[in-house]
Amino acid sequence: MITLHTSGSTKEPKLIHHKSITEHVQRSIKEIGLTKHDRVLNVFPANVIANYTVTAMPALTAGAHLFSTNFDPYNYVKSFNEFQPTVISLIPRHYEILSKTKGWHELDMKCVRYMVVGSGAIDQAMIDAFRNKGVETVANWYGLTEMPPPVFVGYNTSSFDFTPKDGYAVEFTAEGECVINGFHTGDIFDLETKTFLHRLDTSNKSTWKNDF
Repeated sequence: MITLHTSGSTKEPKLIHHKSITEHVQRSIKEIGLTKHDRVLNVFPANVIANYTVTAMPALTAGAHLFSTNFDPYNYVKSFNEFQPTVISLIPRHYEILSKTKGWHELDMKCVRYMVVGSGAIDQAMIDAFRNKGVETVANWYGLTEMPPPVFVGYNTSSFDFTPKDGYAVEFTAEGECVINGFHTGDIFDLETKTFLHRLDTSNKSTWKNDF
C-alpha cells in the first residue's frame, strides 16, 4: 500500500491513497502512450507525487525501461546521452539550471517522443528550446494535488487546450479561476490566450509539482 502526504500547496495537507494513485497512473499511461518499448528518464524523488503519477510508476506499470536518478545538470546530460530516453519530464527550474551548462548546448534530444512540463507558468521559450533540440512533443500538463495531471494539456505551446481529460469537468469563473469538479483551485488563467497566470494570494502560489 502506498500513502503519500501532500504539501498542502492548494489547501491543507492531505493523504493520497493507493487507489487514487493507480487511477492517475493509468491516466498518465494513456496520455503518454507508454509501452514496454519506452525508456523513461525520471529525476523526481520518491517522496513526491509526480514520481508516482507522472514518471516512475507509470513506466513500471507499463513495463517500460525506467532510469531514475537525482537531478544534477551535469549528471543529467551524461545520463541522457547514455540512456537515450523516449519519455522525460522536467520543470522550469530544471531548464533554468540545464541551460547554463556547456553540456546543454551540445545535447541532442531527438530520441524523446514525449516530454512532460508543468509547475506554474510555462514560458514558450522553454518549450521552443526543447523542440529545437529535437523533442517531438512537449506536453504542458496542468493539474494539482486534488486532481493530478493531466487535467488538460497544451501540446508544443504554453497555451492550453481547455478540453478536459476524461473524468474531469472544468469551468472558469469570470476572474479566470479554474474550477475542477467543483473544486476552486485558486489558479488564475488568461481566458483569451488560455495561459496560466498566477495563483491567488490565499495560496502559497505553487502548484502540486512545485515541491521538486
